Amino acid sequence: MKRLVCILLLLPLAFMLFGEAQEGIDQLPPASDVDQGPVFQEMDPLAPSPEMDQGSVFQWAGLPFSSGEGGDGLLEGEATSDGLFRLRFKPDLSVGKFSIQFDVALQGQLHFDPFDITLNFEEWLPPDRGELSSFDYASLLFRHYSRFIRSMQWGAPYQDFYLRWGKLLSITMGDGALINGYYDAGAGLWASRPGLELMVDLSSVNVANVGFHYVVNDVFDPALIAWRLSGNPLLRYEDQTQLSQLEMGFSFAHTPPEVARSKEWPNLAFFAADASYPLLRNKLLNINIFGDLIGQTKEGVFFKPAMGWRWGIWGHSASSLVFNASITNAFTPGFYIDYYSPGFERRNAQGIEELLLPLGTTRLDATISMALASRRIFVRSKMASLYTDGSYHSYQFVAGIHIERRVFNIVSLDFTYE
Repeated sequence: MKRLVCILLLLPLAFMLFGEAQEGIDQLPPASDVDQGPVFQEMDPLAPSPEMDQGSVFQWAGLPFSSGEGGDGLLEGEATSDGLFRLRFKPDLSVGKFSIQFDVALQGQLHFDPFDITLNFEEWLPPDRGELSSFDYASLLFRHYSRFIRSMQWGAPYQDFYLRWGKLLSITMGDGALINGYYDAGAGLWASRPGLELMVDLSSVNVANVGFHYVVNDVFDPALIAWRLSGNPLLRYEDQTQLSQLEMGFSFAHTPPEVARSKEWPNLAFFAADASYPLLRNKLLNINIFGDLIGQTKEGVFFKPAMGWRWGIWGHSASSLVFNASITNAFTPGFYIDYYSPGFERRNAQGIEELLLPLGTTRLDATISMALASRRIFVRSKMASLYTDGSYHSYQFVAGIHIERRVFNIVSLDFTYE
């Protein structure tokens, strides 16, 4: 039996040399700073065995280990020259509007002299309860075993109901006043994170003329919590068709104060009141003009916020495409732009200060994001510049693509260029 296990473990290693050429796209150097040029996510920094990161990597893709409509399977493996190995099974199941991708790992050590195989089931075993209450221990168990779920979702964005559990990808809240084309760049390519996104349109079920959008980047250790309420307050004036189409919303986003203190960030909170009016609205495309009044408070001082305004055009398709172009100005000093952009968790104090928009300077930007949720493909592109005293400066261009599952013969990909 031991020889059989050995053969099963060593067979994939024979294909490592053949696989490296195809999988080089997944073994790119890690990102060291959010502001640098080509940025590639490091391999699974949240995994419990960082020593595996320096080993050779082999992958089997597309094995028939899944069921359900549109599902596919993926078996990945990692091994090092000193005998450490890890096998990861990622079945991907889809049924109707629901889809889920698991991430189950088995680690071990291969000894050659004398020959022996030791398997490590530590990730599978429940944590010690200690003196925790039943509720606290149940929460700990949920957190421990939820790591086996890479992502889970129901529906698609801008449908009546959309829910996603996993790494946040391609999120724009409303017209993008506070959250614009955000994706979680704080976790590595192969790592997941228990983020949560919820979009509900209550008007579709005649409950209330209200839409709700909620986002948290990590349910257990959040660094970003944001929500937005929206509706058509003049909808009851059906005889005034033009007025009834006016949509208004209120957004709020913040980092918990204890997290901000631990990272030596300023304790900031952001809010925005927005109004938008449709230029084109049908089942395929929605295009609107909008105006935002944005406020930012520091250290909980709400009576003296930094203020700015933003206006432009934004829209979205039925479920996959979101775009906007805007102009932003600050009324008062201390106004930040793009605070919750991808990679914000890696910023230091100097990086945060660089986000301040000086008085008298106008910011122009355009963003387009596409989320093919059923295929788990997420694309984002952004252009921005500043305008001061009749001249443009500080140009910025960012493009990124994230692929979570095997598609186009790519196992997985997370690429950002700035």
